[in-house]
Amino acid sequence: MILYEAIKYKYPDAEPQRDFELRNDGAGAYIDEWHLDVPKPTTEELIEWWEKAQMNPQYQPPLPLDFLAQEVAKEKLTRKQLEHQCDLLTNELQALKNQILLFKGENET
Repeated sequence: MILYEAIKYKYPDAEPQRDFELRNDGAGAYIDEWHLDVPKPTTEELIEWWEKAQMNPQYQPPLPLDFLAQEVAKEKLTRKQLEHQCDLLTNELQALKNQILLFKGENET
């Protein structure tokens, strides 16, 4: 059974890494995190969905290139957000430095 395909069969709009995360530590795949507003599926439900998906495939996984393009776009957005936060923090640190220097200058006179 492929968990990803079973989940996507039941919840085609579910997004991996946002709505659920799968993990495999060598002893088989399992749902590591579940963020959908429905109860986490049981093993029996997953098997049932997997079997139905095999009989009636509804979900076509994205082409690897499409998936990679989506991941790169997400990473670019995250990087831009981090750069913006870094700029804000740099400005705050500069302001604090200026205040400290001004304070030191007042104490010296």
